[in-house]
Amino acid sequence: MRYSRGNYHSLTNIFLSSAPLHIIMTGIRNLRIGGIILVVVLILCTIPVNAGEKYSTGELVITAGIAGSNELQIGEKSEVIVTIANSGLIDLKFVDAGTITPDYLPTTALSLSALLKGGESPAQISSDPQLLGDLPAGSVVQAPFSVTIPDYAQAGSYQIPLTLKYKYMNMATQTGLDEIQYSFKEEEKTLYLPITLRKSVRLEINSVHSDNLFVGGVGHIIINVTNTGSDDGKNTVFYLEPIGKNPIVLYQDSVYLGDYPVQTAATLSYKVSVTSSANPSIQYPLNLQAVYTDYQGLPAMTEKKSISAGFRPKISFTIGDQINTLVSGEKGVITVAYTNTGTDTIYNAQAGITIVDPFTSEDDQSYLGIIKPGESAIAKFKLNVNSGSTVKQYALDSEVRYTDLNLTEYVSDPIKVPVMVTDSSGSVMLIPGIIFLVIIIGGGFFYLQRKRQH
Repeated sequence: MRYSRGNYHSLTNIFLSSAPLHIIMTGIRNLRIGGIILVVVLILCTIPVNAGEKYSTGELVITAGIAGSNELQIGEKSEVIVTIANSGLIDLKFVDAGTITPDYLPTTALSLSALLKGGESPAQISSDPQLLGDLPAGSVVQAPFSVTIPDYAQAGSYQIPLTLKYKYMNMATQTGLDEIQYSFKEEEKTLYLPITLRKSVRLEINSVHSDNLFVGGVGHIIINVTNTGSDDGKNTVFYLEPIGKNPIVLYQDSVYLGDYPVQTAATLSYKVSVTSSANPSIQYPLNLQAVYTDYQGLPAMTEKKSISAGFRPKISFTIGDQINTLVSGEKGVITVAYTNTGTDTIYNAQAGITIVDPFTSEDDQSYLGIIKPGESAIAKFKLNVNSGSTVKQYALDSEVRYTDLNLTEYVSDPIKVPVMVTDSSGSVMLIPGIIFLVIIIGGGFFYLQRKRQH
């Protein structure tokens, strides 16, 4: 049957007029509740949900090794650097809504500490356990240990134990929307590190002598050194090296010795010079090192040994207060007494004087010989004074060349020699003569006055 629009409204009106009122109200109320629920569901669907991470499995992998060479010298103390690495990986990770991401990963070593021991080797470790903190996966940390190999140790390969202690998170349980409970597990692991002990030459300095060295001179540094190691060195060469800004200049930096058995003492002599700017009150540092062929026929070298060398101040001279007098236009001889004010005897001493205008000379050198400390030697120089020279006092430079007991040559600092020049008429003496005459006349006048009074 087909209904027109008019029929439809008619039927609706008939239904409303014929249906009970409470049935109609119930239907309207149910429609409202269903709409509210639908709106709430739609709103909830539009709110973003935070997703957390959950790690179900993951392994913590710790490895260790010695940084650099693992060869240690018998009879020496050294620092061994142990490298510890964490190569742990996460096997499975969940990202889930409503889950809190834990603060710790199961692959992080927490509160890591490392202790190195000698084990069955002769190595002696004096360091305490090293506290290294947390070590996440993919990270590396280094721990230094002081290791001494005693003299009695036998050469060879050994394993030394490294004990690692740490804890890690093995379970994280979420107990609420914003709470998570952790469970930690403590772990102790021992790893063995290979080391090789080698025989070696070791230097012990017995004495250093540089008594024949003077500032500005040439001499020798003599070193006596003993092989206190465990190897008989072959083809041994000793190298000496000044450290930093040093006034010591080496003529040769090496001394060849050859065979150098254990407990053998060697005396090494290095020829050096000392600059004139050196401070005799300071001991200057040097390094001594030996290069040799070891018991396996391999090249080896010792540790550098620090030594120091000093020297004596340069010999100084005085000439006193004497003043020589020469006449302008004439020849004359000046006499100079050189006194050794140093602490050592000098040999083959020869004084020289620098000739400047108005002086000339055919004899500006004078031999002095041996001068002991505090003693003097006389030098004489023949000088010519040009005519018409200015009448005044001049100062000529002089120096003393000499040797020490080892025939090392030295030159003193310049010494000023005063020389008075007068003219041929003695004008320089005119004023003193007048003064003397005044004194004589005044004395006579005073004498006559006293005599008249009596």
